[in-house]
Amino acid sequence: MISLTDIQPAGKFLKPHGVNGEISILRDNDIIDFNDCRCVVVEMDGIFVPFFINSVRPKGADTDLVTIDGISDERHAATLTNKTVYILRSDIPEESTDDSGDGFYAEDFIGFDVRISGMGLLGKISGIEDSTANYLFIIETTDGRNLLIPVADEFVTGIDTDSRSIEMDLPEGLIDIQ
Repeated sequence: MISLTDIQPAGKFLKPHGVNGEISILRDNDIIDFNDCRCVVVEMDGIFVPFFINSVRPKGADTDLVTIDGISDERHAATLTNKTVYILRSDIPEESTDDSGDGFYAEDFIGFDVRISGMGLLGKISGIEDSTANYLFIIETTDGRNLLIPVADEFVTGIDTDSRSIEMDLPEGLIDIQ
């Protein structure tokens, strides 16, 4: 069974293309090459279901057209429209896991405490905001506020996976502007 920890969002199905079951995928980034993926995963009725790709061809700068095994008509392809496309983390090339080479994903830090250099405990990472060009940590502060802090290597000065905490050095005023 595929779980949320096995997959990573990679894009979104758009609409069917033609009548033979081809459908377009809007890629989240240029690192993902669906030709290198064993399958794509889609949440269907609360279960993550693998769909095996037969062919991939580029449509635009950030869009591909794919045919999927078992989907041969426009009506069947339309059932995937607007669904998030996930890929297996095991299909992601090592060098693309992140810029630091540590192999961490932003989602891996949900639940970690955030400590600010010279200030102490800021709060806990409660989620990730990924609707913008840059990912943001959603941090629930010790005083109950929610802050958005960019997920950026240059801000992270230390990671302690045993104590589930991240040490950060943030630009002056960043936590005050929200």
